[in-house]
Parts: sequence; C-alpha cells; structure tokens
Amino acid sequence: MIEGLWTAEFASCANVYSGGVFIFQNGVIMGGDGGYFYFGDYCLNGNEFKAKLILRPFKKNCTSVFKTMNQDLMLDLAGSLKSDSLLIAKGHPREDTNLTCAIKFTKRPLEKLS
Repeated sequence: MIEGLWTAEFASCANVYSGGVFIFQNGVIMGGDGGYFYFGDYCLNGNEFKAKLILRPFKKNCTSVFKTMNQDLMLDLAGSLKSDSLLIAKGHPREDTNLTCAIKFTKRPLEKLS
C-alpha cells in the first residue's frame, strides 16, 4: 500500500541533491523540505506511479533542486513502486522539460507512541 509517510532523496540535472518528506493519502500528496512545501495528486495503477505536484517556496531566496528561486514549479512525475517500501520516479517541471530529476522514495513505518 502506498499510503503513509515517505522520505524522499532528490537528484537533479543541475547536480543538486536534497531530501524531504511526503505523505501519500487517498490520491493526495503533501510534503516539504527546508525551503519548499509540496502538494498535489497521484495515481497508482498496479505498480505504475504518476503524480502532479506544485512546489512552492516558503523561505525567500531558497533555491530549488533545479536552481530556481522564489517561484512555484509544477512537477510531473512518473515511476514505479518497486516494493512496499520503495518507489522510484523521474520527473520535470512543466515550465522547462529540459530540467529533470530523479527521486527515491522510502516508506517509513509509523510506531505508536506510548
């Protein structure tokens, strides 16, 4: 099942590497990193994954993995669910399809607090 908390490791064609967290729930993605928050939707057909995300900065002059600054990006992702805890995707901003990124998502178990 894809629903839950995932961490993400990003690598872009601009040689920028970063990480963030995502929550997948009922076709909706929400998440963020140290300078951006993300929201959008996803679908999973078998193991085939597709998503559309908006990346929105919340810190002024924070650089994205594509080396853009102070602007929203609409990101299209496609990939596959490799196991219950591993999702691999590639994508690009709609604004510039020459900019690409690869993302490794790892599902994280949630433990009950006592």
